[in-house]
Amino acid sequence: MIIESEKFKLCTPEEKSEIIESFTNEMMQKKPQLIDIFPEKVPQKADNRYFDAEKIFQQNRSELDRKFTDIILKIFCYYDMILVGQDIVNDSPTAKELIKLLDSFFNNDTAYINIILPECDTLLTLNRDDLYITVYNACGKVEKIISKLSDAEGLFFYEAV
Repeated sequence: MIIESEKFKLCTPEEKSEIIESFTNEMMQKKPQLIDIFPEKVPQKADNRYFDAEKIFQQNRSELDRKFTDIILKIFCYYDMILVGQDIVNDSPTAKELIKLLDSFFNNDTAYINIILPECDTLLTLNRDDLYITVYNACGKVEKIISKLSDAEGLFFYEAV
């Protein structure tokens, strides 16, 4: 499903909501990739050590939040974005608006952010309690860019299992 940015901007708020919901549902059926602090899925251990470590990462996540912000801001330089949050749809954000929404998210004012890259039918999702960004339908150039940006920030980009 391709969202044509210029036509999308002319839609009513109700039409935009329908298009976004349909697009998001379609993308979430695809195999996701992750921008993550770990190079692969962490195996379950009997002592649940991952959850202890996750708690520490969650309590000290300002550096990770900055890395995610830097990656998304750099992606913004390459691709148009449609930002979707709890109470917001912004189909032509400025860099300042993008940063404001990300800051709101990282300060726990917003539970989730979905970022649609309409030029390449890619969806990025951020959820408040996750230590990763889920990426749907990244292939070709956008996949290479996300991989390089993740590497540059000391993070990993891989297919979720």
